[in-house]
Formats: sequence, structure tokens, C-alpha cells
Amino acid sequence: MTIVLIVAVVLVLGFVIVQNRLVGARNAVQSAYSGIQVQLKRRHDLVPALVDSVRSAMAQEEKLFDRILAVREKAVDAVNKGAMDAIRSAEEELTSSLRQFFGYAEDHPEITSTGNISKLQAQLEETEDQISAARRLYNGNVAYFNTMLDAIPSNWVGNMLSMKRAEFFTLGEEEAKQVETMPRVNLPGARE
Repeated sequence: MTIVLIVAVVLVLGFVIVQNRLVGARNAVQSAYSGIQVQLKRRHDLVPALVDSVRSAMAQEEKLFDRILAVREKAVDAVNKGAMDAIRSAEEELTSSLRQFFGYAEDHPEITSTGNISKLQAQLEETEDQISAARRLYNGNVAYFNTMLDAIPSNWVGNMLSMKRAEFFTLGEEEAKQVETMPRVNLPGARE
């Protein structure tokens, strides 16, 4: 009888330990996702300030501003809904719009001559770096949690508790293409 009791206690203790590790890993995934949301919100909040700062210098480019703000709203809605594919798509579209804007601003130095625009651009670049770091943290937590759900004995406990695999925050198609292509660098005096 004593052996049965000891085995039962060991099994229950093992179950509790594995369950606690799974819950901790799941909470780390949720916390890291929250970090991504915070950085995306910061990015979304910076976009209107950037548009307002530049609008007076670029009155003829209302379509560009309207597109950036519309895409920003789409991105905010996607983050609020929480669907990973919609977030990925909307953020990719926002990134593309911002790149288009910054390309236009570089071609028109009168736009970037004000300090506000340079400061906002620097804040957006910093935010992009923080989003990237938040994605790496999130994806690392997802990998750990999903590995626990695949490994024995934690997969047994995960199945008993109906835990589902977490989804990675991956690059959208456009971002993935840009990562794979080598940027063209033109240096003065370089041979082609």
C-alpha cells in the first residue's frame, strides 16, 4: 500500500510540475505578444504625428497622407482583433506606405529640413527596432512553449489540459522578399 501511495504522490507531483512549466511558458508567450502590441501601438501613434508634421510642407501630396492614415487605421483594427494573419498583412502594408513616404521625403529636402520630421523619423526607426526585438522574444517563447507541447511527458499534460500550439509572428511576404534581396549601395567613386 505504501508503494502505491508513493507512486501516486510522485505522479501527481510530476503532473503539477509539468503543468506549472507549461503554464509558465504559455504566459511568457502571452506576455511577449503584449510587448509586440505595445510597440505596434507606439508605431501607430507616431504615424499621425508624422503626417501632421509634414502635411504643411507637402500640401500637394494629400493622397499619400490619406493612404498612410487609412493603412494605419487598418493596422490598429488588426491589432485590436488579434488575428495574427491580419496583423501581419496590415503591418506589412503600413511598412510599405512608410517606406514610400520616406523615399518621397528624401527626394524633397524641404520636407526633412524641419527638426520635427527628423525626430519623428528617428522615433519610428527606433520603434521598428523595438518591434523587431519584441518579435524575436515572442518567437523564442513560442518555440519553447511549442517544444514543450511536443515533448514527452509535457505533451501528455498539455493534451489533458487542451493546450494549443502558439503561432509564430512571421514576416509578411513583402518583408520576407526584402530580407532576401541584397540592397543596392551606391558609393561615390565606386565602379559598377
